[in-house]
Amino acid sequence: MKKIEIDYNDVGTFPKFSRVVVRILLEMLKCMMKKQPPVLSLNGRMVFLTEHVMKLLGFSVRKIRQLRADDEIEYMISEDGSSIIHLESHVQDYIDRTFVSSRTPEGERRKRLRGERMKNFDTN
Repeated sequence: MKKIEIDYNDVGTFPKFSRVVVRILLEMLKCMMKKQPPVLSLNGRMVFLTEHVMKLLGFSVRKIRQLRADDEIEYMISEDGSSIIHLESHVQDYIDRTFVSSRTPEGERRKRLRGERMKNFDTN
């Protein structure tokens, strides 16, 4: 039996199934890297799980739990207390109370404070 050597650097000899697998994996990675939460809807209302709110706002699970404990963000809890969801209105209320436009006077003040904090981290 003759042994065939495959040159994997030559695209023409790279097995077709391997190319397909690599493409699928790349698409999966692209989807995982997006910050957009999946859209869930119940009775026409947008619903976010804790994971979705984390991705949407860029917060850790610890930060989300702290927001709930401090009653800063409203949420719905199941009868047995094991499931928590956030409605779109809950998330929107939190955003409206917490964030301001960068073009407002308050936004300008926050940008200056942030700049000063970042200068304190300079190691030069």
